[in-house]
Amino acid sequence: MRRISSTKQSVMSMALLVVVGWGTTANAQDVVAKSTAVAPKIPTKTRLAHLPLTQVTVIAARKGWLQEEFSKYNAKFDLVDTSAFAQATTASLMDRGDLHITRAMFNFALQYPANGFDTVDIWGSTTVDRHRAQTIVLKESGIQTVEQLKGHTLASSSLGCPYYASMEALRSHGVTVDNDFGKGDMRYVNVSGAAATSAFLAGRFEAFAIHPASATTASLYIQDQVRTLTTAVPDGVYVNSGGRSMEFALRRWVNENPDLVKAFLTAQDRVVRWLTADRGKNFDEAASIVSREMRMPKAVALFSLRDSSQTNWEFGETDPDKLLNALKTYRNYQVSVKDPLYTKAKLTDAQIANTVDRRFFAGGEYFVDSGEKKSTGGGKGALLNGGAETSGTKVALAKTGQ
Repeated sequence: MRRISSTKQSVMSMALLVVVGWGTTANAQDVVAKSTAVAPKIPTKTRLAHLPLTQVTVIAARKGWLQEEFSKYNAKFDLVDTSAFAQATTASLMDRGDLHITRAMFNFALQYPANGFDTVDIWGSTTVDRHRAQTIVLKESGIQTVEQLKGHTLASSSLGCPYYASMEALRSHGVTVDNDFGKGDMRYVNVSGAAATSAFLAGRFEAFAIHPASATTASLYIQDQVRTLTTAVPDGVYVNSGGRSMEFALRRWVNENPDLVKAFLTAQDRVVRWLTADRGKNFDEAASIVSREMRMPKAVALFSLRDSSQTNWEFGETDPDKLLNALKTYRNYQVSVKDPLYTKAKLTDAQIANTVDRRFFAGGEYFVDSGEKKSTGGGKGALLNGGAETSGTKVALAKTGQ
């Protein structure tokens, strides 16, 4: 394994890379299907793409769709497990060539380039459901309203999008949170992952900003342990801009391999179409695949795929100008409220425009139509229900008043 670039944080050099070799070894049900329509300029040397291990990519690999799409371009792939790593470490994996494409929330599409990392946006989702990010308390908590959070502590990852959704929602109720520029009505603790969930259950802080459908928090809902005080603000900046999922890669790799980006986006879109087909009849099979390949209980896998808060599969924003406008709107809002990250590291409009690679959006040479209008299965809205009863799993949500 190559060393991490010396220009990146040296602390990342201890990270271990876990690779699932879907593209290099195949059993009887995963035989690589060679395309009969090979383009004339396909490289003669087989290329290997390092893709993120996600619920969508494990489904695409198990169904053979990634193998089929990459074989059209004389390429193979493997899946890189970055679940134990922070996004900063993921960036170092990309920098040294051990990860080529990554999926993250909107925040990183701006923060990576703002901090000198030359990434381009190859895909972005449409606007999101307000239940995607929530501020919760333990079910037995005496806190019943957002206003009662004053004087208490909020916890989340300061790089995670639930933090930004919670900040906007709390402001809408007149509640502020401490940051680098001043003291607010609530104290703030920066913590993430399983450690954050354990600390929350232990009562170390009162309020928790989360994605309900993440692997580390879904069990809180499945086991009926929490109440939701507020979701993201309906039709707010988070719902329309900052809550979107994004996929991006280093510009240099994209410029060398735009056909492999298209192969990845095509396989991803096949998964989304399959999940939405026939009003979700394939969810059980999908959850079985995710449970086995990602080593999580099937109930958690099913919840994380079907609940309206899910972040794993989405329809794409096909219009590059709409995505660009969403990026600028989100940047402007975070600067206006003096968010520390966006105040200290700002991108100009021209710099933001340079991050959207139009080749992969409508009108572009490598465009894959991942829009909901193309759907024939009723669309995402027909499958996800706002977090009430989902997949036979009881989900306890308090009324938000929004």
